[in-house]
Amino acid sequence: MTKKLTFHGIVQGIGFRPAAQRIAKDLGLKGQVKNSGGNVSLIISGKEQALDEFVRRLIAIFEIKNYEEENIDNIQFNDFEIVHSTNDNHTPFLTPDLATCSDCERELKDEYNRRFRHPFISCVNCGPRYTIMNTLPYDRENITMSHFEMCDNCKKEYTSVPDRRCHAQTIACNACGPQTSMSIEKAIDILRNGKVLAIKDIGGYHLACDVYNTDAVNKIRELKGRDSKPFAVMFSSIEQISKYCRINDKEKELLLSPARPIVLLEKIKDFNKCVCGESDYIGAFLPCNPIQIMILEKISPLVMTSANISGEPIIIDDNEISKFSIDVLSHNREILTPLDDSVVCCVAGRNQFIRRARGYVPLSMEIDKKAKADTLCLGGDLKAVFGFHRDNYVFLSQYFGDLDNKDVFDSYKANIARFAKLHGFKQDITVCDAHPNYYSSNIFKNDINIQHHKAHAASVIAEHRLKGDVLCFAFDGTGYGDDAAVWGSEVFLFRNSKMDRTEHLEYTKMLASDEVSKDARLALDCYLGGNQLVDSALKNNINTVLSSSMGRLFDAVCALLDIKYYNTYEGECACALESAAKKADKAYYIKPSLNPIDILNQIKNAKSKASAEELALGFHMMICDLIIEIAEKYKKLYDIAQIALGGGVFNNRIITASTISALEQKGFSVYINEKVPCGDGGIALGQAYLAGLEE
Repeated sequence: MTKKLTFHGIVQGIGFRPAAQRIAKDLGLKGQVKNSGGNVSLIISGKEQALDEFVRRLIAIFEIKNYEEENIDNIQFNDFEIVHSTNDNHTPFLTPDLATCSDCERELKDEYNRRFRHPFISCVNCGPRYTIMNTLPYDRENITMSHFEMCDNCKKEYTSVPDRRCHAQTIACNACGPQTSMSIEKAIDILRNGKVLAIKDIGGYHLACDVYNTDAVNKIRELKGRDSKPFAVMFSSIEQISKYCRINDKEKELLLSPARPIVLLEKIKDFNKCVCGESDYIGAFLPCNPIQIMILEKISPLVMTSANISGEPIIIDDNEISKFSIDVLSHNREILTPLDDSVVCCVAGRNQFIRRARGYVPLSMEIDKKAKADTLCLGGDLKAVFGFHRDNYVFLSQYFGDLDNKDVFDSYKANIARFAKLHGFKQDITVCDAHPNYYSSNIFKNDINIQHHKAHAASVIAEHRLKGDVLCFAFDGTGYGDDAAVWGSEVFLFRNSKMDRTEHLEYTKMLASDEVSKDARLALDCYLGGNQLVDSALKNNINTVLSSSMGRLFDAVCALLDIKYYNTYEGECACALESAAKKADKAYYIKPSLNPIDILNQIKNAKSKASAEELALGFHMMICDLIIEIAEKYKKLYDIAQIALGGGVFNNRIITASTISALEQKGFSVYINEKVPCGDGGIALGQAYLAGLEE
């Protein structure tokens, strides 16, 4: 019997063809396998029982979305071979970059292995993928490793079926692979001598320094123009991380995963304030490539942050890095796609993305709404992420940053074209945020506009493939509302495929200035008055807007409690307020209200009765109580049992964990974003879902 099999899913760049070859030989099957576009095609002959077992084994090993099987006329084969790739028009499921596997790390450290201290050691199970891919199919000639001709030893491994590097497209060794611009030993000496070093990694350059050298840490702050936002710290091992942070099993699993994200962990021991600032957390991560492994083995921990001026794109260009005028450890393997480090945390036993990038992009998500045609979803201008929707799959890009920076905007646009080309997307329909002045809303002629907070809510529904009625809470700093007001505390009832706004904080007239989102005292003045200039502007409607922003309420409470007055980076005051709340032994009760002025006056009147920490915790619990009150109201009205929590406010661990716990105790099923950020990095997913509902 001869069959033609086509497998769709994560089947390229992870050793699918060599595995198929090994299984076929084990079962006595003959035939051929090849990459075909983004899929894998086989023609295979043998007994029916063996063919069925062949398919079962492959499905058990790899993330296969689906496969097609067709009986064809018998073909005689002498063996089972991997043959030259072809292309097709099927949707490809591309492989993200994978951290160095344990087998390669062991060889890297083995002085008797021929790849001892090879800075680019990899195999079918690990190494760069998406960042070095020119086009499909994923073969040597289509990635940046095509510039490096294999030596005889590597060629032998590449064609040897039992070998772990059989058809490993990134195969190389010290004799034939890419070269670094300086030795690893010299790089280590530079760091030991208290200097800053730029290191070219998988998705771009990092700036690194000894975490204990305050002069070097402050030098990085000066180079990046980054005043106080915490730096991520790279450690050599889980054991070393555990000396500084609490780690639960879920966090350990994330740290050791092939994605190697930065994981926000609770501090138990701190560095100098210049490293992590006033944060209660350390953004900890482990080495993800051989260069990092060899450096961290000798000097650790290190500050390791993306090499860019704050607000600008991560640097991948070898010439551009020279503008920092520091020592550079570079190499001659080209990076085609810039990818920052992913950032995640664990809340209420669930993974939560802060930033989705290296290790996860360009993995797709399956949703219950089928695209009517290839749909480009542009996301928003802050924490910009775009996505393409085809069939039932949404493919999200990496995080870019804020589009008001020209270089970020240019990178965002260039990567839309690159992403479309790699995947074969056509962009038949374009979806954007409803804000008329967003940069992302004005690139193309848009077919569909989706309100910002509706997209937040829909992203949770889409991710969890929820069916039936859902009560959605979308809390954040700002978003353009359907009535042209600034929204940010929205409650939606999702019924019969319609998203109806039912509740929100009462509107407050505020200054329509970006400074209001930075200056917490200015936000407070808009709520409670007392600033003559602000009062006059509001009274005379000079550059004002109506706002239901939850983010600005957090800022105002923070300023009212004299905790922090200014956001030098987004969410700084909210983080400070949460940190203060964590220090409280008890919460001062604040009556739930949708009137922000009433909330602030309650806190103001209680300042003589309770500490700032108790009032901060009381405010957090008031938000939790408010959500519960609203949820119970709609349960009585419509028998709602499903709750979706979305928007940047739900990065707050106290509110998210307390709300989930309380709602679940009352019988609700509660959902948050776990595969995309709850902030603006996830709204392209919600846009795709809602666009799929359009008639």
